[in-house]
Amino acid sequence: MPLSLHPAVPSDIPHLTSVYLSSFAQDTISTNCFPRSASNTPSLASWWTSSNTDDQANQPAANYIKVVDDDGNDKGSAEKIVAYAKWNIPPTAPDGSLIGGGGGDDPDDMPTWPEGANVELCAKFFGTLARRRTEIMGQGAYCYLEIIATLPEYRGKGAAGKMLRCGIERADELGVSCYLEANPLGRPIYEKFGFRVVGEFTLEELGHVEYFMVRDVKAR
Repeated sequence: MPLSLHPAVPSDIPHLTSVYLSSFAQDTISTNCFPRSASNTPSLASWWTSSNTDDQANQPAANYIKVVDDDGNDKGSAEKIVAYAKWNIPPTAPDGSLIGGGGGDDPDDMPTWPEGANVELCAKFFGTLARRRTEIMGQGAYCYLEIIATLPEYRGKGAAGKMLRCGIERADELGVSCYLEANPLGRPIYEKFGFRVVGEFTLEELGHVEYFMVRDVKAR
């Protein structure tokens, strides 16, 4: 199954939502912040699609990329998106300088969560991530991997590596560092790509550990 990397376009967003729901169906944080049920899941899907559509249209730093199974196209079927990522890449100001901030949630202006969400848990977990990112990275320019998701049946086939290298290479071109958050399963994968742990946060309610990781600026 040959996989190829492409920019995601607005019409892809509902498909990215489907990838997210499948990828995070067993994830402790996702299922507790956004409980799945016959009534909640459609609301979550609608909210996720709307949020990402708005981010893609209105956040200059937001760069959505997708990985496609090219065999689907060869068979004449609709394009099959098997993974996606959202990299926040610093845009360029008119004077040629990079605009800092890193994109992502503003710790002082968090989203309105979807119907059925555990609002208190969302506020604590995602609010802490946003605050810590700001504390660690400041307001300078850096690339931030906000989310990466792969369909379960395509894990271990190279999709995540393609998306990671895409953002890392762009960071190296710009001469900036990279930042992401990772759970214990993801940490060793990111370490292979040059990231290091600079902090961590334990969500006591779920016994969940989240690592804050940075890949330093590489010489151009």
